[in-house]
Amino acid sequence: MTSEDRGYSLLIAVVVTGMTTYMLYPLLTVQLLKLGFSAADAGLILGVLSGVGPLCSSLCGTVTSKIGAKPVAVAGLALRACGLAVFATNATLPMYLLCSAAASLGSSSASLAVKTELMRRATSRRMVTLRSMAVNSGALVGPAIGAGLFALLGFRRLVLVSIALYALLALLMILLRFSPPEDEQANVASEDVSAGRDEREQGWKKLFSRDSAFPILLALTFIYWTVYAQWSLVVPIGSYAGFHTQTASNAIYMGNAVFILILQYPLLVHALGKVKDTTILLLGFASFVVAFGALLAPSGAPQIVAFAVAFSLSELLISPTLDLLTGRIRVAGSMLSRAYGWTGTFSGVASLVGSWLGGCLIDVCRGISGVPLFCLPLVACALLLIVLFKKKEPSL
Repeated sequence: MTSEDRGYSLLIAVVVTGMTTYMLYPLLTVQLLKLGFSAADAGLILGVLSGVGPLCSSLCGTVTSKIGAKPVAVAGLALRACGLAVFATNATLPMYLLCSAAASLGSSSASLAVKTELMRRATSRRMVTLRSMAVNSGALVGPAIGAGLFALLGFRRLVLVSIALYALLALLMILLRFSPPEDEQANVASEDVSAGRDEREQGWKKLFSRDSAFPILLALTFIYWTVYAQWSLVVPIGSYAGFHTQTASNAIYMGNAVFILILQYPLLVHALGKVKDTTILLLGFASFVVAFGALLAPSGAPQIVAFAVAFSLSELLISPTLDLLTGRIRVAGSMLSRAYGWTGTFSGVASLVGSWLGGCLIDVCRGISGVPLFCLPLVACALLLIVLFKKKEPSL
């Protein structure tokens, strides 16, 4: 199997992972509320499920760099499957939080390993766009499959199906060929271990120097994922209020995926192919203003649809652009896993904080109308940071 074929195999694995994830996510919030948890508790569980793993991404990046992407991907998928098993039971809040943390750590480890392996083949807008489209392909079919299985089997059996798919994906990863560990390649290129270590240390100093744009990129990553964390709360609650059915959020999730799949490649690779990455970030965060402004309108189906459309536009512009800038900003070959690890850690903290605070605001304001009071000031800060980032762009 050629390097290109292995790349396509990894993209297929990304599709399956996204599908398995989004089989559960649209239904999970409402399921937790039905079990008697408050919106704040549900937000905390979702925050742990999406945030704890990325919180440990800097460590995962170091491990991936040392032992290679393959063992990290396999172990991560196995841990994800074990952690999700708790949602097939009626557990206490601490148990949900503990197992959600394990599932999140597994998911983040596997995702980081696969992303690093893909980006080692090509750090280009085309590659990050294809990866994002692969994620959203899974997000498109996942809610539809989840809604169908939920109607036939119920939520608990749906969880068991998800666990089985993660286990099968781990077996697939065992059969694929991955690149050697980055540290090992760096040491060979430098002819000795100490020289390779010196190169990495110099890379870190330059990456976090006063003139580097990387700290600003970390701040933008934090803001983006704090805002993005509101999706898993706003969509299920707003959809249920607007359409009066539990599976309405599945349709919104599917619409989000279709929107991104149709527009992302034509926009990023063709229409905006010659536009600077920072300008794309400005457009993406400006669209967030429209999305959260829609939540200030009267509650109902039009409100949640308007929110979803503007939010989806932001997502398709911002997410791959942040990945692309991270790949370009690192200064040595052995820094790629570690750079993605740091951005992953910041996204994890943001997801955890964003979900919990968003849930608290929904409780206090008795609805999703309180979320813009939290998100719009953050978006304004992001727009200012992008202007500052543009001034340092020549250092990339």
